[in-house]
Amino acid sequence: MSSACQTIGPSHGRRLLLLLLLTFAVRAPSFARPIMDIDEAEYASVACRMLDGGLPYRDGVAIKFPGTLYLYDGVFALFGRYNMLAVHIVCALFAFATALVCRQIARRQAGESAGWWAAVLYAVFSVGFYSKMQAANTEMFAVLPATLGVLALLGGRHFLAGLGCGVAILFKQPIALLPVTLAAGGVVEAWRRRQRLMPSVLAAVALVTGAATVLAATALYFSAHGALGDAVFWTWTYIWRHYFPSVQDSLMIRILGTPVPFALALAPVILLAASARDGGSIVWWLGAMVAAAFVGGRMYGHYFLLAVPPLCVLAGLGAARLWPTAAARPRLRRAVVASAVLLAAGQLVGAALYEGATDSLWTPKPDYSQAAAQVRAATRAQDRVFVWGWFPALYVASDRCPSTRFVYAHHLAGFAPNEAGKRGHSVPQGWQQLAEDLQRDPPQYVLDTSHGDYEFQYAPIENYPVLWNMVKQGYGLEGEIAGVRLYRRR
Repeated sequence: MSSACQTIGPSHGRRLLLLLLLTFAVRAPSFARPIMDIDEAEYASVACRMLDGGLPYRDGVAIKFPGTLYLYDGVFALFGRYNMLAVHIVCALFAFATALVCRQIARRQAGESAGWWAAVLYAVFSVGFYSKMQAANTEMFAVLPATLGVLALLGGRHFLAGLGCGVAILFKQPIALLPVTLAAGGVVEAWRRRQRLMPSVLAAVALVTGAATVLAATALYFSAHGALGDAVFWTWTYIWRHYFPSVQDSLMIRILGTPVPFALALAPVILLAASARDGGSIVWWLGAMVAAAFVGGRMYGHYFLLAVPPLCVLAGLGAARLWPTAAARPRLRRAVVASAVLLAAGQLVGAALYEGATDSLWTPKPDYSQAAAQVRAATRAQDRVFVWGWFPALYVASDRCPSTRFVYAHHLAGFAPNEAGKRGHSVPQGWQQLAEDLQRDPPQYVLDTSHGDYEFQYAPIENYPVLWNMVKQGYGLEGEIAGVRLYRRR
């Protein structure tokens, strides 16, 4: 790595600048496209309602803990509603900060060479595997406080480490495994090395207490605003009763579909990590994050971003050990560098071609932007709209806020055409809540995606009397654009 660092430059400042430029370069596709994953449109739509004084869960339904929602809300408050470029720049800055913390952890463990290896590998491979890794999803934001927590742990500041883990949990619930795993790992390591157990037990208690403090403060905040029941339902009860049981594919298909390809895409990092020695707490960190990615059994690709920081830190340790040997074996050096460059370049090209909202290549198919442009031209900035379907990208593209807490309709109609799928996400009380929302704040447009190619054909709006009667009585069909039927308020 010493020679590699020399190519970065002799000064520390120059290395940092080049690391920043590298981080932004590999994320360039996200600066050109407002949506890299449909989940971003969900967070943005809820944040739009929050800008008007709403609260997550009560006024904007989401099933993740509130960290990402408040981050989007803050970015929009500073840089303008639905400013997805600003969101993606903030996301890149989070990636850069995480790379720096990975560097500091690896540097503490094995010196400067290991630190720069870890930082560069994270900058590149945090967008590895597939194009949705470019998105400003919960995992990208969660790994920074988690990584800071591990850094604090290595410095002996256990309560502070727990606070970092707690903040990470606010972005993604399964990270609750991290403080518990790190606490248990500390006790196990002390027992294995035949050290006194009491200091390790006290450290474990401090770590878990730190995480619990963050969660308790968050619960008190929502309780004070009268929304704790909504928050608990959507982020806990709903997940266990509806979300987790609604998985459709077999376990084998899910494993072959994501974890295996992910391991292949990050093969250079994993091989270097496997050569590390004395990983200690970093190995426990990796185990917790891998387990968190598997929680619920869905195994979406971006879930595995949680494991990338500890993998890169371990890879930095492994590279620092192997690289002097590689100097005598140039083939090993060339193989590692070439494979990393080729994989990263392939992912960059793929992301540049990817259209995240419709999961298509280069251009949106169908081109929903035409329908959004019609809505934007025919309404005022303060007007609300309602999208029937699983396509909140229409809110973002039209620059209009949702008129209801349900920014997508899975919670009402289910998420698949079979009976299990229809029951999977649908919440019975949702229909009454929808009716109340629409009566209190009638939308200027109802945008029906169930007759277009938007993965919602199994739930035509006409099949739901509560909604269809309202549309028939108060709205007229203005037209259909790119499969979106536009019903305008009379």
